[in-house]
Amino acid sequence: MKKRGKAVVVVIMVLLASMTFTSVVGMKEHSIDAGKNYEVNKLSKCLEDAVIAYNEAVTEGRLKDAWGYVEKIDQIITELEALGMEVEFTMTSENQGMLPATVSASVRPATEQNRPRRRSISASEEQLEMINLLVGQNITIGEFMEKVFPEVLEDMPEEIAKNLYATEMIWPSSSEPLKGENQSQAVVTKAFKPASERTEVQPKFIILVIHASYMDPEWPNIDFGSWSRVVLPHPWYRLPYMAVSSSLWYEGNEIVDIEFEDGENAYKVEASGSYSAKKAGNYSVIGVHWGEYPPGYYPPAYLYTTQTDEVYVGP
Repeated sequence: MKKRGKAVVVVIMVLLASMTFTSVVGMKEHSIDAGKNYEVNKLSKCLEDAVIAYNEAVTEGRLKDAWGYVEKIDQIITELEALGMEVEFTMTSENQGMLPATVSASVRPATEQNRPRRRSISASEEQLEMINLLVGQNITIGEFMEKVFPEVLEDMPEEIAKNLYATEMIWPSSSEPLKGENQSQAVVTKAFKPASERTEVQPKFIILVIHASYMDPEWPNIDFGSWSRVVLPHPWYRLPYMAVSSSLWYEGNEIVDIEFEDGENAYKVEASGSYSAKKAGNYSVIGVHWGEYPPGYYPPAYLYTTQTDEVYVGP
């Protein structure tokens, strides 16, 4: 009987311990959920205030101020996405000339269907070797990606991949005169929607995307990058696909580093990196930008290059 009594006591203690553990876990999960909800609510309020300020700046034609709020809103979106949320923007006005539309924003749990898909890749030594062998060859973007970044094509929608294989790769010239400019002149690509295909759901205006490359050298480090960003109809209007590669060239004939980023359901992409120079000389950055517009737009896609001037980097 004594042995059975001890066994009963042990079982009770195990059950109590198990109940206590379950209770603690439940409390922790509740605390995490409460903490997340608090952060989401706080960020949502910050987003609401920033969107109101952005809309006021747009309405009053203060574009510089408006773009300041765009940067703030972008940061809030990044923080919300890290918490598993997504932000949907709806136009509340039409474009007036080059002014973006005013918008409203709603925050909700991210769904797999609408979640932005981004991918950033830094080229390895083997990939750089392959890229330098390919430079100047008559190949398509799809063939280039297949040889250099095959993982990008693996889960890409079939229609987008098909278009990449039908688009010739652009090999920009890096033989421009030396001017000492670290920033490329921003270029804009545009697409129009035919009047016959305009609806209340699809935008009735043009889509503008801006592209640029940059370099910030301080021997031996060279920070560089290239980016694309939708500006019209509004800065958060999503395109089916956007991609950019940013290559750092040495003396105009050798790629010493390259970064790549692409995104589906995206409104901006940026491929940036930092290179530790092994030798002094002239360096420049070349960005290749490509992407697809929504159905019904002409042209259906964009392909453009940006380039900084060569800058001497050395001790």
